[in-house]
Amino acid sequence: MNALTTIIQLTYLLAAALFITALHDMNSPETARKGNVKASAGMLAAIIATLMQGEIVDHATILAGIGIGSVVGAIAAYRVKLTAMPQMVALLNGFGGGASALVAIAEFTRFARTPEALTHVMLFTVLLALLIGGVTFTGSLLAFGTG
Repeated sequence: MNALTTIIQLTYLLAAALFITALHDMNSPETARKGNVKASAGMLAAIIATLMQGEIVDHATILAGIGIGSVVGAIAAYRVKLTAMPQMVALLNGFGGGASALVAIAEFTRFARTPEALTHVMLFTVLLALLIGGVTFTGSLLAFGTG
C-alpha cells in the first residue's frame, strides 16, 4: 500500500468518524448545529478522498455536481419554511436513496464489463444497495408527497 492510498483510507476513516459523531450530536437540539457542521466536514473529507483517487475519470463533472448541489441547497435553505422542513428532509433523504440505487446499477454495469467473474459477495452487495436505495427513494418520496 503506497502513501497516497494510506492517506485516502485515513481520510475515509475520518469522514466515517465525523458522520457517526454527527448523528450522535443530532439527538439534541442544543448540539444539532454542531452535528450539521461535523456531517458537512465529513462529506467534504469523503469528497476530497474520492477526488484524490486515480480511478476518477472526470473531475470536472464531480466539481460541477458539487457546485450545482451547493447552489440548489443554499436556495432551498433560504426559501423552505420551517414548517415544511419534514417534507424537505424526506425529499433529500429520497435523493440519497436514489443515488445509492444508481451507484449500485453503475457498479453492476462496471463489474459486468470486466473479464473477472462477479463473485456472490459483490452481487449480494450490489443487490442490497439497489434494494435499500430503491426502498429509501420510494418511501421518502411518499413521505414527501403526503406531508
